[in-house]
Amino acid sequence: METMAFITSPSDREVEEICRLINTNLGFKYNISKKYLITSRLNRRLVQLKLKSYQEYLEYLRTHPEEQGILFELLTTNITSFFREPKQFAYLQTRLLPKLKKERKNGAKLRCWSAGCSSGEEAYSIAISCLETLGATWDVRVLASDINTARLKIGAEGKYPAEQLKTVPPELLRKYFLALTEEKGFYRVTPELRKKVFFRLMNLLDDQSLPPFIRFSIIFCRNVFIYLNDQAKQKLLDIFYRRLNPGGHLFLGHSESINTSMDRRWLPLGNSIYHKKAGENGT
Repeated sequence: METMAFITSPSDREVEEICRLINTNLGFKYNISKKYLITSRLNRRLVQLKLKSYQEYLEYLRTHPEEQGILFELLTTNITSFFREPKQFAYLQTRLLPKLKKERKNGAKLRCWSAGCSSGEEAYSIAISCLETLGATWDVRVLASDINTARLKIGAEGKYPAEQLKTVPPELLRKYFLALTEEKGFYRVTPELRKKVFFRLMNLLDDQSLPPFIRFSIIFCRNVFIYLNDQAKQKLLDIFYRRLNPGGHLFLGHSESINTSMDRRWLPLGNSIYHKKAGENGT
């Protein structure tokens, strides 16, 4: 059994250096108050690497740049579920998508982005909502991006335990998920649903990681802004604004908001949903 007893507790300077790496690369606002979170999540990693102190780990980060990705994965939170925050999905299914269906010709394209998708539950929920509301003739695609490779792998595989599917209505569970005979208690998304979602490793603040011509009608970015500093929030809002089609919609987490008195590009619709104001171009 692994033991953490011999790991030397990090100094404040060492914690601040780890926070600097997170903040510089991800736009977070971590500080010394995160010391417990950092040690609780990184101690096991130090054991795996056979390191005895955080000074050794900082040196390891300098000599092994690929370790930064693992650091980011360990120090970011990945809490998600299918159809999380039901009021937002109710708006999507009963108001936004029917409006798009009425405005556009049958079989139109719809591009959505689950930004910070974790293990894919949100992205698949968006895709299911679109398919159910718009019908099979629409060309629906959902980009699912995250910085956590382990979580992305789960989403790309599309396999989930039954416990995780409790928030999926029974009729949708039967339609879009297959019970695995080889693994009792597990389900996999159907091939048809899997084809609608594209998983991509991506830092949201790196807009150049997506081709410049890609635009979306709907962006979900929930429970990301709460971790970001003000500069990173503004940069991400600028990116989303450019990436949204005219009249597009941005869904934030229920505890997140845009100061629309300062940033007048967005019209609040309630429940942390924002509309890119009509007449604004997407460039």
